[in-house]
Amino acid sequence: MWRISSRYTTFDVCLIHFSTLTHTQCYSSLGLNVGYVYVSERGYKRFFRRAMLETSDFLKDDCLKINCTVGVVVSETDCPRLHSIQVPESDIGSHFGILLENEEGSDITFNVFGEKFHAHKLVLAARSPVFEAEFSDRMEDDNEIVVTDMEPKVFKALLHFIYRDSLIDDEEFVGTSSSSMPSVSDALAAKLLAAADKYDLPRLRLMCESVLCKDISVNSVANILALADRHYAMDLKSVCLKFAAENLVAVMRSDGFEYLKENCPSLQSELLKTVAGCEEEFSGGGKSRSVWAHLSDGGDTINRSVRQQTWENGGEQNQGMWVQLDGGGDGEGSPRQEE
Repeated sequence: MWRISSRYTTFDVCLIHFSTLTHTQCYSSLGLNVGYVYVSERGYKRFFRRAMLETSDFLKDDCLKINCTVGVVVSETDCPRLHSIQVPESDIGSHFGILLENEEGSDITFNVFGEKFHAHKLVLAARSPVFEAEFSDRMEDDNEIVVTDMEPKVFKALLHFIYRDSLIDDEEFVGTSSSSMPSVSDALAAKLLAAADKYDLPRLRLMCESVLCKDISVNSVANILALADRHYAMDLKSVCLKFAAENLVAVMRSDGFEYLKENCPSLQSELLKTVAGCEEEFSGGGKSRSVWAHLSDGGDTINRSVRQQTWENGGEQNQGMWVQLDGGGDGEGSPRQEE
C-alpha cells in the first residue's frame, strides 16, 4: 500500500445587497492541487454584466460589497501498490545453527559430565559477557572447559539459544502447572532460566519466564515465585505475586506455600505487601484501607488471614478487625469480628 496526499481548494465569490444584506453567488470553483502550485491571479472574466450591475441593489454610491470564501480540504488516501518486493525473515539464526551442528572452525570444547560440546569463542563472547570474561582470563592453549553445575541437555539448550536465538524444541518445556516443587525446579525451562542467569542472557531469561508464566496455578505459584526470585526473573516474580495475592486463601493451602514459609520469609513479606496493595485498589481510594497479615500462633498450625479496615462514620472513627480462618475456627472461609 502507498499513500497519496492531496489538497482540494474551493472558493465562492458573492455580491452583497446593500438594502437586504443578502448575497447572490456569482462564481464557485473546486480544484484539485497535488503538491505546491503558485499562480499570479485567478478569477472569472464574465463575473457580472455591467448593465445589470449599474441598475441593481448591489451598487450604491459607486461601491460594491463582495464576499469571498476560500477553503482548503486536505485528504489522505491509501492506495494499493502496483509493485512490491517481499523480504524474507532473517535466516542468520539458521546459518549459525548449522555452524554449531557441523562444528566447523570450533575452538573451544565444553565437557559436561562426560558429554563434549564444541563451540566458537567469538560467538559465545559476542552473546554473553560472562563467556567473554571467562575466555579473556584463560590461556590461549586451554581450549576445554569442564562444566559441573549443568546437565548436558540444559547446556545443549543453552548453546541452541546462543546460536539460533530461539528455544530448543523439547517436550520438557510443556506443563508444570500441577507439579510439586521438585518437578517445577526440574523442568527444562526452570534449569534454562538458571543458565540464563549464570551467563547473563536477558533475552533467554525472558523466554523462560514466558514459558513458566503459562504454568502458574494455585499449586505451582509459590514454587515458581521462589524460582523467579532466586534467578532475578522480575517479570515472572511480579506475575506470581499478583496471582498469589488474588488467590491467597487457596494458595495458602498448597504445599508450595509451606515451602515458601520455611525457606523464603522475605518473599512471604512481599506477598503480603502485594495483597495489601490489591486491597487498597478495591477500596477505591476512599477513606477505607485494608491490610493483610499472615499469623502463626506458636505451635498452632492454623493459618489466619487478618483483614483490618478503618472507616469514618460521621465525626467518629470506628475500627473493625475481621479474621478469616484457613481451617478450624468458625468454619472455613467464614469471617468473624473481634471486639
